[in-house]
Amino acid sequence: MITSLLKLTLRQKITYSILFLSVICYLAVEAGGTGDFHIYMSASADLFHGENIYQKLYGTGFHYLYSLFFAIILYPFTFLPFYFVKLAWLLLNAYLLYRTFRILFSYFRADTLSARSRWLFYALTLIFAARFIYENFHYGQVTILMLFCCVQGIHSIFYGERWWWGCILIALGINIKLLPVVLIPYLIYRGKFKAAALIILTDVVLWLVPVLCIGIEKNNFLLSEWWHIMNPSNTEHVLDVSERSFHSLTTLLSTLFVKNVPDDYALPLRRNLADVSIETLHMIILAVRLILVAGTAYFLRTWPFREATSKSFQFRELAYILALVPLIFPHQQHYAFLFIVPAAMFVWFDLISQYKLMSMVKRWFLIIGMSITYLCCNLKLILGGFNPYYEHYKILTYGALLLLILLASTPSAVRRSNALQAS
Repeated sequence: MITSLLKLTLRQKITYSILFLSVICYLAVEAGGTGDFHIYMSASADLFHGENIYQKLYGTGFHYLYSLFFAIILYPFTFLPFYFVKLAWLLLNAYLLYRTFRILFSYFRADTLSARSRWLFYALTLIFAARFIYENFHYGQVTILMLFCCVQGIHSIFYGERWWWGCILIALGINIKLLPVVLIPYLIYRGKFKAAALIILTDVVLWLVPVLCIGIEKNNFLLSEWWHIMNPSNTEHVLDVSERSFHSLTTLLSTLFVKNVPDDYALPLRRNLADVSIETLHMIILAVRLILVAGTAYFLRTWPFREATSKSFQFRELAYILALVPLIFPHQQHYAFLFIVPAAMFVWFDLISQYKLMSMVKRWFLIIGMSITYLCCNLKLILGGFNPYYEHYKILTYGALLLLILLASTPSAVRRSNALQAS
């Protein structure tokens, strides 16, 4: 990295310096708020004061939903001024975001694009992700860390020398927030049995580590309390509308199939198509989840226990799997949809690299589709005054579902990359 910086022209050095200082200033301002990071720190302190951190409410009535291991890691920092700890957390997230995008961009044959097309690809990706990046920094969330664990973990397992490091990262992500657990079946399908086994073993160790600090009895009790509030069969996770900003399949399907959901923020505008029982709704949610998970087979397209035929092929299948995360897990906020950005990257690259070779129908299908997806994801930034309507109709979830359709229609970039690598 230092060598590449030395090769930059003076103009480039000035540009990157201004950009770097702008990011530092922005993060310094964001560190002045509390956000979800204050919940993490408060729960960490309460854990060592003997409190039940999974039943206590923080802020304006929020639960701590993360692991005991994460709370223990944060505990030494509770003795430091909160502002500086949060600033360090945001700086760490900025670096992890940079690393994540570097890895994601490395999957593409950007050298096959002209300089203008290459910068257009980078710009469209960042513009699409702007809302999710902003909200992760604003709330001091862990989504960037989760995405980094997934992306760096998979890259290390398949292409790095320290494959075990990738396993540890994925295991850490699963321990903290469960979301990267979707990668274990994928690794097994791709024949990475040792990696899957090491991830599971590491997670077992991480669940047991708190015993050294709080004792086995309290650890077991708090784990049972954690599962009590995280159990996906709980009614509050089926009718997943307790907060206006929730988005996922559970939230969308609840608003579509239950007339009077317990949504205190709902507008007096109809959005339901039917009115079914909770039991029926649970079956509908399960069926739609299974359909989306089964859709992974369309992207894998190889027999089990074989590696993907190319890096671009693997990126496409991983982009789909990652995009499923905020959809199939309940209790997801806007910032969790950072996981759909890799899918958007692939569609943008396909559109830009194949633009002249596409039929007019395909070209406009992708342009219009990505425009709608972008608006569904970013209207809050563009026209925030109408945000109650966006939340009421859950347009973010519709945008993510549309993106899956667009991703499924873009195999041309895979074929092109495969041909280039074969030649």
